Amino acid sequence: MDTHNASPTGAVTCALMLLAPVLSAQDAERTTHAFDAATPQVSFEQKGDGWTLRQYQLGCLSHLSYLLVSDGHAAVVDPQRDVDHYVRDAAALGAKIELALLTHPHADFVAGHTELARRVGAEIAVSELANAEFPHRTLRDGDRVVVGRISLETWSTPGHTPNATTFLVRAPGTATDPAFALTGDTLFVGSIGRPDLLDVPPAVLAAQSWTSIQRLKTLPDGTVVLPAHGAGSLCGAHLSPDTSSTIGREKATNPYLRIPSEASFVANVISHQPVAPRYFAFNVEMNRKGPPIVARDDALPPRLDGSSIASLRPAGWIVDLRDQESYARAHVEGAINVALRGRLDTWTGIVVPFHDPLILVGSDDEVREGVFRLRRIGYDQIAGRLLVNPDGWRAAGLTVRSSKVIAPRDLAAAMAKGTEPLIVDVRSADEYADVRIGDVGNIPVTESERFAKVLAKDAPIVMVCNSAYRSSMAVGLAERLGFADVASLDGGIDAWMAAGLPTIGRMADTASAAAPTGALTLPEPVDATMLAKVLAEQPGSYQVVDLRPAAQFAEWTIPGAKNVAAEALEKHLSGLPQDARVVLVDRDGSHAFAVAGAVMARQPGRVLRVLHGGLVRFHRDVVLGGTATAPAAAIAAPATSPTPVPAAPKKRSAGC
Repeated sequence: MDTHNASPTGAVTCALMLLAPVLSAQDAERTTHAFDAATPQVSFEQKGDGWTLRQYQLGCLSHLSYLLVSDGHAAVVDPQRDVDHYVRDAAALGAKIELALLTHPHADFVAGHTELARRVGAEIAVSELANAEFPHRTLRDGDRVVVGRISLETWSTPGHTPNATTFLVRAPGTATDPAFALTGDTLFVGSIGRPDLLDVPPAVLAAQSWTSIQRLKTLPDGTVVLPAHGAGSLCGAHLSPDTSSTIGREKATNPYLRIPSEASFVANVISHQPVAPRYFAFNVEMNRKGPPIVARDDALPPRLDGSSIASLRPAGWIVDLRDQESYARAHVEGAINVALRGRLDTWTGIVVPFHDPLILVGSDDEVREGVFRLRRIGYDQIAGRLLVNPDGWRAAGLTVRSSKVIAPRDLAAAMAKGTEPLIVDVRSADEYADVRIGDVGNIPVTESERFAKVLAKDAPIVMVCNSAYRSSMAVGLAERLGFADVASLDGGIDAWMAAGLPTIGRMADTASAAAPTGALTLPEPVDATMLAKVLAEQPGSYQVVDLRPAAQFAEWTIPGAKNVAAEALEKHLSGLPQDARVVLVDRDGSHAFAVAGAVMARQPGRVLRVLHGGLVRFHRDVVLGGTATAPAAAIAAPATSPTPVPAAPKKRSAGC
């Protein structure tokens, strides 16, 4: 039996390290900025005697879905709305999709069950309690569904919703019966589904969840847990970035499975849940009724002029899809910067009321990508698009604003002098408690209406988050409320820490206590072009360690780099001389910087280096820049992987 698991393990890894608090609170947001987070990626696969089970991860929605294939038959569990990859991969495995199964009508994305029914004639199966209004097979507790040599037993596991279902998968040749539990939103890795998304008292659903969890705990310890969501999902709190687990591991480590009494369980489950986006209620109904089939073409929304936009206000919302720098230079007053590089889908659903007119700003390619992504959460009707043309905006009578982007060292210098503007950290309370740049305010961007209630509209303000994604969004939300002078910290706290500037909070306290001298030694940042030059002229002088998941490493990395999981880094370093020159790399440097700091605090005398800006900057400055100091052919050569994973479609590359 062949097994491959390429799920990200950053936060679980770092739970064993010094910087556990900051990573556990922030990784869920950071990981969705990867280039591949907007396209489904194979994150777990297992094969046996005549069968294949494949897990797909859609990072920007923290969504996990499944393709099961056996003897020419195939089924998809909890499909995303765009289904091309399921159809293609099933055909490549010699099968046709005959079933689309739902663990429940989801709230956080529009599912692809009706699309699969239309495309390939798949029968839809869902719990009898879902009150589904589309043609379907009704499932009851104990029912079995057969897919070739695979069988799926239906367990009713209410709690997240009254109709929540777990599918127990049995397949020939596996050591455990059942081999897998597709738990939907009932049981996550490290967490469980929240009970407060429906018009049902959360305590009632939490009590049902208690019963369901006790039932799942009776499964064999070796049964593999495969949920419908991972880290960053708003369908629960504190989910692990791992995309698979086992019943035994969850019983040992999942805090909800270790609570001894129902009363304590209910109290914990109904507390400390993240803010639910506005679109959740609409998606539940859309999935229950059967999502409408939308055209899969490249048609763009109509171009709008100034008068058209004026007629859509004040109810209309303008979402600017560009990066922070472009938005800051010039944007339409009141436009919200929700960039393509992040969780465009979720954050648009948080800030924009579901039925309000929505206008997208960006290039044709950016708008096309934005339309495609927003359909995944049910925003099917985009009112129009606005080309990037500040002069044209002004000529059309629109007010054009610019906003400041403040460098970390400039803000730090102002803070040292006591001349800084009011600083507002717009991250969650957990992130704020973990690490912050000083004694600053905290108003999460999810509570942006509080800006007008708490802050003075004529006072200068600087918004702060991890990477400037949310702080740039907060600038537009504040402007929409009438604020006059709102700036964003360039690069966010990641850039602040990379510059070696001080922080306070739980992470800083832990690091300080662990360091033998009372001070934390910071990793040394390495410039991309310098690293390329050294690797070309002095091969072997640096060991490059790529901390990303194996599947991403296999696609492309720096030639000669070694792929080492973060949890194995200290073991790897133990085999190297203390003075070995090691450079850690990841996508953008943020994880690598935090991991390096943790290891250095735990290993006094060990000096680690981090590629500043990560592989994104290396690719931009060295590969695309045509740097003469490093052979382009060598730099561009893809890494090889001993166990390649079938790739998901790459035609839409905008990252989350």
